[in-house]
Amino acid sequence: MLERMVAVMGAPATGKTTLTLRLGQAQGYQVFRIREHVPDTILAAAATSVDQPERIDDVTVVRALRGYVERVVFDASIHTVLLDDFPGSGTQARLLLGVLRRLAPACAVHAVELVADRRVRDHRVATRRVCHRCERDPVHDPRIPAQASRSDPNRCARCGGVLHPRRGDAPRLLVARTQHYAEQALGIRATFAEAGITVLQLDASRSVETLAAELRELLVVSGARP
Repeated sequence: MLERMVAVMGAPATGKTTLTLRLGQAQGYQVFRIREHVPDTILAAAATSVDQPERIDDVTVVRALRGYVERVVFDASIHTVLLDDFPGSGTQARLLLGVLRRLAPACAVHAVELVADRRVRDHRVATRRVCHRCERDPVHDPRIPAQASRSDPNRCARCGGVLHPRRGDAPRLLVARTQHYAEQALGIRATFAEAGITVLQLDASRSVETLAAELRELLVVSGARP
């Protein structure tokens, strides 16, 4: 039975996907990424610009959310959903809360914002790579950081394929994404605050193990499962 959703937000390269992947390995947890729940044609249209962030329209967002919540709300194997880089705007935050009020009124919502300084984020951008073999993205734009082979840092440790920089880490697009987040975060925080939800800020310059342990502890303190 779905008990809580945890929104994990933050500027590019603060480690949102790495953290949700780590936490999502625990029993009862599942990771939600909005782009994995929309039609490929819409995803392709949203990613056509070479210097603007991917933007999925709100009608598509609410349909994807509603369909997802309807599937997991009564799934006995899932008690916690981790929202990776979602919501992306104040409007999406309102859509999320509205869908949950209708379909899962007992589901608690938590919000976490990962924060890291420019030096840390620049280092992560310079070193992270993705694997097109392991992550079969419908628009050939994989997002999940891949682990490099110990013998060859340019090869994937899992499949041996060649690793590539993320499309979204290209300099102009990274600047646009960072600015877009800074603008949208104000609305996200305000929407959560209106709903009585505190956005907790975590120092994302630390290891993912440390972050995961701290977030688990915060969920326990708030009455959630470990």
